[in-house]
Amino acid sequence: MDGLAGSTLGWLCAGISALFGVTMLCAAERSPLEKAKALAWSLLPALLGMLCVGTLGAGGGLLVFSAGCLVSLYRGGRVLLPVGDKAVLITGSDTGIGHALAKYLDSLGFVVFAGVLHKDGPGAEELRQSCSQRLSVLQLDITNATQVKEAYLKVSEKVQKTGLWGVVNNAGVLGFPADGELLPASTYRQCMEVNFFGAVAVSKTFLPLLRKSQGRLVNMSSMAGELN
Repeated sequence: MDGLAGSTLGWLCAGISALFGVTMLCAAERSPLEKAKALAWSLLPALLGMLCVGTLGAGGGLLVFSAGCLVSLYRGGRVLLPVGDKAVLITGSDTGIGHALAKYLDSLGFVVFAGVLHKDGPGAEELRQSCSQRLSVLQLDITNATQVKEAYLKVSEKVQKTGLWGVVNNAGVLGFPADGELLPASTYRQCMEVNFFGAVAVSKTFLPLLRKSQGRLVNMSSMAGELN
């Protein structure tokens, strides 16, 4: 009876896994390679369940089957949205996260507008050399209203039909880390001009292009903001 129960449970695991796999394949449009990966991950719990039912018994097999389903749901269900002609603007792309993000999105096939503080600086030059022709380097001091407007005109000219899929407000300054009582008012003003008012200016300026594509607005921050 135990063998029969184990066999029944094993086949039940396999059946559920098959249904699970078919559901994942039909849930979204995928390339043949993505479908193959999803199918492989959906078969994993079935194979583990049938193997463990025979070796660990019904209880152990069911436990492993449940764990396998969770793993396959995480790995097999992850699908990246198609890039198509999506365009993204990133401020503060000279160095750091903005620089790395510009490179990464370019490698995925996005149309990237990398706003930099120094258009002829080493960071901007590296982006030109290492990225595809889809990436455009823009002179963009976000505290300069004229530069923000000029960047908007250049971007809108290229994406007038599709709009912007994303704006990443990444540009920011830390200032001088010291006791607040010792810092001059000019340091506070600079931080607010870049980290707050600059991000607001970019967001308000590019919102029409975001609305056109129902895009995303991402505001980056820093753990340094927790410091008093």
